[in-house]
Amino acid sequence: MHKENKMDIAITGASGNIGGMVARHLNARGLPLILPLRNPAKAPDLPNTEARQFAYGDFKLAKQALSGVDVLFMVSAAESPTREQEHLTLVQAALEAGVQHIVYLSFAQAALDSTFTLARTHAATENAIRQTNMRYTFLRDNFYSEMMANLADNAHLIAGPAGNGRVACVSQKDVAEAVASVIAGIAAQNRAHDNRTYTLTGSESLSFADIAQTLTAITGTPYRYHNETVEEAFASRKAAYPDTPDWQIEAWVSTHTAIAKGELAAVSDDLPRLLGHAPIGFEAVVKAQYAR
Repeated sequence: MHKENKMDIAITGASGNIGGMVARHLNARGLPLILPLRNPAKAPDLPNTEARQFAYGDFKLAKQALSGVDVLFMVSAAESPTREQEHLTLVQAALEAGVQHIVYLSFAQAALDSTFTLARTHAATENAIRQTNMRYTFLRDNFYSEMMANLADNAHLIAGPAGNGRVACVSQKDVAEAVASVIAGIAAQNRAHDNRTYTLTGSESLSFADIAQTLTAITGTPYRYHNETVEEAFASRKAAYPDTPDWQIEAWVSTHTAIAKGELAAVSDDLPRLLGHAPIGFEAVVKAQYAR
């Protein structure tokens, strides 16, 4: 029996950073939530929520966890060689469970030929969702400012083959707030987000030299950017993390090469329109992390 005016919402990744913030935002708005988790004991302690056992690559378990769900917020599965297949399994499980609308956290400029290797999985996932009859909203975020503020090594050196490329990095807090705003709108029967794609970026596009300069100014410690060759980048990461598989190292290096090619430079005004206020700047993120 379908509920006429109440939509049941499921938030994946609620024990993680973005999913956890989204769950808290929606909970504060008084919306009951289903929290599908690999380990339900790790669910955030929030009133009016139901944690359910779930795994991305387990079709039967995922379909069971999404029973009765109308709106699904889908964050990515853990980075792995099987992530794309896990995503496609979840999309199929959502479809068969009767999910009406998927809100998917994708990646800026996601394409099957993206330089950033992990963005290709996002493109494949988007394509799979589009091929169903479920409504969708894709929120394609850029690299996180919080990550960019922490790329330096212990010697305060940021090294990578990004050249003078720029990145319109975005705060995780803003992304979570925008996601929550979209989901709350959908829950209130607002159809404006149906089959829409939003690109979530900060309001400025920064080079790694800019990032090092901001870190220096705020921490008082000199940070530098060293533009490695691609070969140097692979070698330095292999040396630092000898047990890391090649696909993971390729993903790390392609973070920089994608920026070098200008694929992450574009600034979008989607985020301030969804938030109703200006995005948090990179400087503010660094201050929150480092300022004493």
